[in-house]
Amino acid sequence: MNSVPARLSRREFVRLTSLAGLALAAQPAEAADPPAPLRAAIIGFTGGGDYGHGHDRIFTGLEEVDVVAVADPDEAGRTGALQRAGAARGYADYRELLAREKPDLVSIAFRHPRRHAEVALAALETGAHLLIEKPLSETLADADRIEAAATRRGVKVVVAHNRRYDAAFQQARALLAEGFIGQVREVHFHGKQDARSGGEDLMVLGTHDFDFLRWCFGDPLWCTATVLVNGRPATRADASEGREPIRVLSDTVRTCFGFAGNVTATWESVRANDGWNQPQGPREHWAFEILGTRRVIGYQSGVGFAFLDSPYLLHPANDMKWQPLPTPAAPPAPPHQRHMGRDLVQAVRTGAATLCSATDGRWAVEMVTAVYRAHLTGTRVPFPLADRSDPLG
Repeated sequence: MNSVPARLSRREFVRLTSLAGLALAAQPAEAADPPAPLRAAIIGFTGGGDYGHGHDRIFTGLEEVDVVAVADPDEAGRTGALQRAGAARGYADYRELLAREKPDLVSIAFRHPRRHAEVALAALETGAHLLIEKPLSETLADADRIEAAATRRGVKVVVAHNRRYDAAFQQARALLAEGFIGQVREVHFHGKQDARSGGEDLMVLGTHDFDFLRWCFGDPLWCTATVLVNGRPATRADASEGREPIRVLSDTVRTCFGFAGNVTATWESVRANDGWNQPQGPREHWAFEILGTRRVIGYQSGVGFAFLDSPYLLHPANDMKWQPLPTPAAPPAPPHQRHMGRDLVQAVRTGAATLCSATDGRWAVEMVTAVYRAHLTGTRVPFPLADRSDPLG
């Protein structure tokens, strides 16, 4: 006579079903399909800033990106950029590219900022994420518009202030944060001071300096400035086009910014004699010093960073030899923060902030605007600027 299985108790049923669930969970899961590549487009302007510092190739080698098209009104420039970027299709009009290709990512590659806002706003309205050459725009009002549009559309922006992505600048910033030089007392920046000395130097390259200052010390609190033309105080009537198509006051700028923690930072670009404004080879005038209560960190373009193990630039009681910067205690930046294109992709994929956002780019333009406003009004100008109009307009 066959026996009849006894009815399982509730406890035994729960035990057996739990074991079955564990066995299923132990089975290897199927790998998720990788996300589709992001479709990227490059917008250049041959003869109007070209493709910046290699921004037609900013997505080259990124496995998650497929560069599909290039726009450039110049046929020869467009053909060359298509080859360098590895893109299949070219357009004379960037608007047609945006309408037809509907890219996920757009590199606004040309350097001259006068048309940055026009192109950026058109791209942002399509929902594209942007990588844009610095400076973000020529005027603060345009920078505000780009920042507002990016926020409204919920898209990511990388502004090409490339020092944030440079391992040496990341190292210096980490050492400052760790107190390696003690309390920061003062900072002194020197512009490149080539033939573009003064206001053009301020906008073309000084924005890199201003961005680095904010990255290290936070938002500025105030600004004072003096701008000279031929040795006399500049007026609004002296505003003119620079060698590049940017409206500037030249030829000498000296300015000072205040930051929290009793930190002040000066920046200067001076017209001088004795060949001062001629090319200087690998050792450029473009440099800065950060003075602390224990040590000094220095930087010179073409040379790099070094430090003095003393708070003084010269003192007989100290070994005044410049030394390489030590390794910070903090871990290095993640790999995607060493490459602007990777940083944008990472932000799009994860929702994280970019290392140099539209807000960061706008602040650099706001600091330039403050220099002119402070000089023309003869006052110390507080931040944020209440008057967002162009002081040279």
